Amino acid sequence: MQKRIHRWLQADRFFKSLAIFATLVVVYLSLKPPSPEIDPWSFLWFRGDLVLHFICYFGLTLLYFFALYTLTNPMTKSLAYAIVLGTFLETLQLVPLFQRYFDWQDLTANLLGGLVSWLIIKGVFYYSIKE
Repeated sequence: MQKRIHRWLQADRFFKSLAIFATLVVVYLSLKPPSPEIDPWSFLWFRGDLVLHFICYFGLTLLYFFALYTLTNPMTKSLAYAIVLGTFLETLQLVPLFQRYFDWQDLTANLLGGLVSWLIIKGVFYYSIKE
């Protein structure tokens, strides 16, 4: 089974295309003006948008890892790309043009999503990571 997964991940063109598409979606959703009609929601004790930030950067880190699987240090690069993207987009929200606001909790949720994904990748793909 591990050999099949390893061979499947060698076809990185699919994952690179998917990672680019997902990145563009995240950029759009992070910078579009918020809708005034949306009511805030929560999941357990967390604001709903924090859950979405966590899930989004968890998925981006996984996608980046799959896209960079054939390169050296794919784990480090995937986490670094996700963190840089999340920090850049959250900082860009300081610009009044986007009608968004910077939030440390959003940035923290981005980082935690990337780190949890990184830990799972490290546990699942320990046998084939070229660090």
